[in-house]
Amino acid sequence: MALVRIEEIKTELQSFGVRLAAPSGEGGRVRQGGAGPAEGVTLLLDGSPASVPASSEFVADSPFLLDRTGDHLRVFRGDELVGLPVALLPEPTFYRKTTAEGVPYRKIALMHGVDCLASTILQTCCHWGTESACQFCGVGLSWKNGRTERKKDPGLLAEVAKEAMKAGAKHVTLTAGTTKSRQTEWQLFLETAKSISVATDLPVHVQMMPPISVRQMELLRENGVATIGIHLESFEPAVLKEVAPCKAAIPLEEYLEAWQGAVRVFGRNQVSSFLLMGLGESPRSLLAGCEQLASIGVYPYLVPFRPIPGTPLSHRKPMRPERAMEIYREAARILEAHGLHWSAVRAGCVRCRGCSALPEYQDALSARTEGRKGRETPVLEVIHEGPLLEASYEIRNEVFVREQAMFQATDRDELDPLSLHIVAMMGGECVGTVRITPLGNGDWQGSRLAVRSPYRGKVGSLLVKKAEEEVRRRGGRRFRAYIQSSKVEFFERCEWRPVQEIPDFHGRPHVLMLAAGPGWERDRSIRLAGDAAPMDEPGHFNGMGSAG
Repeated sequence: MALVRIEEIKTELQSFGVRLAAPSGEGGRVRQGGAGPAEGVTLLLDGSPASVPASSEFVADSPFLLDRTGDHLRVFRGDELVGLPVALLPEPTFYRKTTAEGVPYRKIALMHGVDCLASTILQTCCHWGTESACQFCGVGLSWKNGRTERKKDPGLLAEVAKEAMKAGAKHVTLTAGTTKSRQTEWQLFLETAKSISVATDLPVHVQMMPPISVRQMELLRENGVATIGIHLESFEPAVLKEVAPCKAAIPLEEYLEAWQGAVRVFGRNQVSSFLLMGLGESPRSLLAGCEQLASIGVYPYLVPFRPIPGTPLSHRKPMRPERAMEIYREAARILEAHGLHWSAVRAGCVRCRGCSALPEYQDALSARTEGRKGRETPVLEVIHEGPLLEASYEIRNEVFVREQAMFQATDRDELDPLSLHIVAMMGGECVGTVRITPLGNGDWQGSRLAVRSPYRGKVGSLLVKKAEEEVRRRGGRRFRAYIQSSKVEFFERCEWRPVQEIPDFHGRPHVLMLAAGPGWERDRSIRLAGDAAPMDEPGHFNGMGSAG
């Protein structure tokens, strides 16, 4: 049995594809056609999703074979068994349901990866079949083959999303073919996102091309869109002109303007751009593009090109895995240097991580850097009740009562039932928490940020960013907190600015601070502790200990 690193086996499988043994019965799981890097079967490699080519011509020469023995799936490389647990996700039960008009739910949206509901809300493109079309895209194939609906009704998609939540969906990805009227295309995204957000609490990811204005993006955010993908595919003009003429016709300055505006609206790490590996570009160009995107807060999502049968590039082969591994490793270091991480992305392809091994390379780098075994990436969740809420209270007690002696017996107060609570989970354990409280008129307050001692630093900053994202998602325009003086520097690194010193607040000096990164209003006076406010006392956005 060959023991392998999960990031490396995923890279090899996405480069070579996997042959399906005749008795395996997995042929029905193979996706054929669709927007973006379609075609393939999704495997769970030790729990990590990997969308792997399975029906392209080049797969016939793959050394990998997926075989089934009884209830067990196994992957072989040649005659050698690959030493990773392999599984397939069960078919979601909602696939067997239909709308009142008799349209199968699976023609409206599909599950991607482990927990992503995805839909191409418009299955046609004004460039499809023309000289300006993206040569790698199969957006028109699935509709032509009768596998999907041409246009998804926003109300029906919301209906499917409610059912998909029961199957474990935690976020939604919406794509669409390009229309001649960009306003019409944007309006369709807006109406669909709004319908989903009214029916569910699932964060939505949309993918659009420039031009798109900041105001349009703000309206998307206000109607449930949490993240956006503005995909360039390649920074090499000659390559882009060959494989995606319609994108090459858009000046790079328009992409830069759109990316920068999107970061102002959605925040760092919540904007992404596909960069396809294997179109003929140089590794230097790919990594320079990663650096340029990451430097402005955009997540460069490296995706291996895969030839989709029926498209003009179906004859090409993907990039060799050895070269892809080198690029992935360097890209992971770039992301680490700029503080971007796939696990902090709220929705979309990056969060799904099925089509790229970059998230696994990030996890591997984090594990080596932090000196801990396994994938030590925090999972952030908004909670309302139950065991996790109690676990968050215990962390606060540990920090504010036992460690800092800020309170005598408990730090719980009348704001708890009025607040949203966020927890950070690592290895099944609750390691950090923060709460956010609406004050009215677009004002919110953060408080009770507490992280267990071994995890301070990265977890604390991720909780701060998550708190900002949740406030923005709910229409917040200003976000404040009372910070212990010793933690001001940490919050300044998180792009918060001090407003006024509070010499004695619960017996200690504090500083009133405001979130001051992209997207926050700055020109409104802020009421201080002691002013008339809809609460008896401000909370504490502190307890970070040595975090920084």
